Parts: sequence; structure tokens; C-alpha cells
Amino acid sequence: MHGIIRELVLDRGFGFITDQDGREYFFHRGALMGVEFEDLTAGQEVEFMARPPEAGDDPSEHPRAVSIRLAADAQEAPDHERLARQKTG
Repeated sequence: MHGIIRELVLDRGFGFITDQDGREYFFHRGALMGVEFEDLTAGQEVEFMARPPEAGDDPSEHPRAVSIRLAADAQEAPDHERLARQKTG
């Protein structure tokens, strides 16, 4: 699946991804592959998988994103600056 990082909670190590259909997914820094949590920023494009609900999950919680990596054409973000949706120039 493809999505965009909507929000990061840096001091707690988690964030939220919005997919192409507008559905929101929770993720924890442990779900990242090939990128450090500190190198992410809101607006970056990512690829991920949705984890099926598990015992103990609250039905009112956001579904969880796992196996998260930067999308092939994503730009790395300097110093947690919000990135433009498309490259310009």
C-alpha cells in the first residue's frame, strides 16, 4: 500500500499514515524498515502493509501499519521539515 506520513509524535516514537483512500493507520517506530524514525517527516511518501487486527486490539483504534519503508521516489527530509507533495524545479 502507498501512503503519506500525516503526523509524527517524535518524543513517543509513533505516528500516523494516511493511505490513498484517506484511511488512517497508526505506526510505531519498530515497524520501520531501512529508515530511522528520526529521519522521517510529515508529508513523506511511504509504502507499508496493514496488519490484521489482533486479540486485545480496541475496535475504535486506527488499524496498524507495518513493514514501512520510504516510497521509491520519496525524498529524504532534512531536519523534520514538511516536504512538498511533488518535486519542483
